[in-house]
Amino acid sequence: MSGLICGVNTVNPLNPLRIVQGEDPLMAFLQWLKESSSPTLLFVTIFLLVALKFLMKGKLKNRKLNLPPSPAKLPIIGNLHQLGNMPHISLRWLAKKYGPIIFLQLGEIPTVVISSVRLAKEVLKTHDLVLSSRPQLFSAKHLFYGCTDIAFAPYGAYWRNIRKICILELLSAKRVQWYRFVREEEVARLIHRIAESYPGTTNLSKMIGLYANDVLCRVALGRDFSGGGEYDRHGFQKMLDDYQALLGGFSLGDYFPSMEFVHSLTGMKSKLQHTVRRFDQFFDKVITEHQNSEGKQEEKKDLVDVLLDIQKDGSSEMPLTMDNIKAVILVSEHFIGLVVPSIPMFQTSNYL
Repeated sequence: MSGLICGVNTVNPLNPLRIVQGEDPLMAFLQWLKESSSPTLLFVTIFLLVALKFLMKGKLKNRKLNLPPSPAKLPIIGNLHQLGNMPHISLRWLAKKYGPIIFLQLGEIPTVVISSVRLAKEVLKTHDLVLSSRPQLFSAKHLFYGCTDIAFAPYGAYWRNIRKICILELLSAKRVQWYRFVREEEVARLIHRIAESYPGTTNLSKMIGLYANDVLCRVALGRDFSGGGEYDRHGFQKMLDDYQALLGGFSLGDYFPSMEFVHSLTGMKSKLQHTVRRFDQFFDKVITEHQNSEGKQEEKKDLVDVLLDIQKDGSSEMPLTMDNIKAVILVSEHFIGLVVPSIPMFQTSNYL
């Protein structure tokens, strides 16, 4: 049998390494190690070969990618440490140093930062279809029923359908005008509350929060929940505080998707599920009330009525589930005004 002798076998001189023509050299090398060396040496050699393979693969991959300028990064966390407590200021400093387009490795997430008008136009207008989807945050996936709302749903047929419903049905100029009487009545109630607190101190944060919630609840849900102790009984403030903290706080899984299991150990996942259940139970009661009430005039219909009508009539291009309706209501409330109660509480003297 013809063969090729490659070097001298230092492990066992009686068993030289021979590679037959047409045979994989790597497999021949591993078979030779198995026959002529100890298991420890075999394990170490395999480990080094695998590590070398991944290192070479990473280098080749980096050579192929034409990435924007990037600051030096640390192992594992990448450039996370360079964001600091004020990311917008840190990014401005990095843009001055590296230019208007920067590549950052935020944990396991490759990120491109744009900081010029021209490039922002390219991203938001010229290439908007490619870059329009938001990242599906760990908290958002739980709070918004699998990201089926208009804010976090990935770009596609479902998002286009929800956006169309919001623009034509929920946020049209005519419907906003129909809700004018709600805003006028709630402003009058706000002024009355401030006047009633005279000559004591006025907690403006709480009163403005009640005003915003009353407007939102009447427009979205059909009635306010501030009277008769309902605000406290439903635990709105606690739900909203938890909602804001969970959605806006730091989440390890957003930067290290492979480590999402950590949220089960820290209790964040159970807290998310508990908050979602509370909102879910509340929305179930509201939807049941609307389904049992019929004969509303068009100008008196709230957002829940409109969504239920669309679901019932089948006028939507894609069928709406109850979870879709809840997600749209929840994200509408969040972005229209339920963030007001999160303003730090302050006291001011009442001079009325």
